[in-house]
Amino acid sequence: MPRLLPDPAYFATLPKVITSGAVILRDEHDHLVIEKPNYRDHWLLPGGGVDAGEDARQCARREVLEELGLDLEVGRLLTVDWLPSSAVRSAPMGVHFLFDAGVIPRAQLEATVVPEAAELDDWALIPESEAHLLSPWGASRVQRALAVLRGESEVDMVTHPRR
Repeated sequence: MPRLLPDPAYFATLPKVITSGAVILRDEHDHLVIEKPNYRDHWLLPGGGVDAGEDARQCARREVLEELGLDLEVGRLLTVDWLPSSAVRSAPMGVHFLFDAGVIPRAQLEATVVPEAAELDDWALIPESEAHLLSPWGASRVQRALAVLRGESEVDMVTHPRR
């Protein structure tokens, strides 16, 4: 006899987890594509929140297409960041995946990127030394992901404390 899933009311009692997928996309000089959303004070890596019915890799691909107009293959997993829930801030748990989106020549990026006007103020190519333009958490993700890409580390998972 097949096993039935629990009643939907049971699932409603489980903790909520916010999930995202983002990418490291580079040009031939190892400059990183970043974007400046109009709803944040800092720059972000291309990506966003996972929608119902998709996984984090699919999300990253969809978000890059929506935000920058680039339809690209999203490659291997580089980092995972886990944020536990916080009773103080009423923040749910979060798991954030960062993938390799490969290398696209600068000239091709400059000719084809079309930032989503409703969400982005700008996009840029930056050297690793300017990762501080991202949040401290974002800069840390970049450093860890690039270490994986250079073969200095394996896929990395970090748990961040909530305040």
